[in-house]
Amino acid sequence: MLDSSILSSVHAVEPPFPEGSEIPCGNPLCSVTFKARGMANSPKRFCGDSCKQQASILRRAGCTA
Repeated sequence: MLDSSILSSVHAVEPPFPEGSEIPCGNPLCSVTFKARGMANSPKRFCGDSCKQQASILRRAGCTA
């Protein structure tokens, strides 16, 4: 049988994002935002292939942090 203290600590975990929050596109030059969902440490999301490619070029050129 499971200990009730374990279950209460499992159920006390907060969601990774506050309700109604948004995350930006992974491209620093893009202003598109997405509804935040899933894990907080998930990979960056991009609004399209061209946006992802542009971010990759900027990263390789050393233009982003």
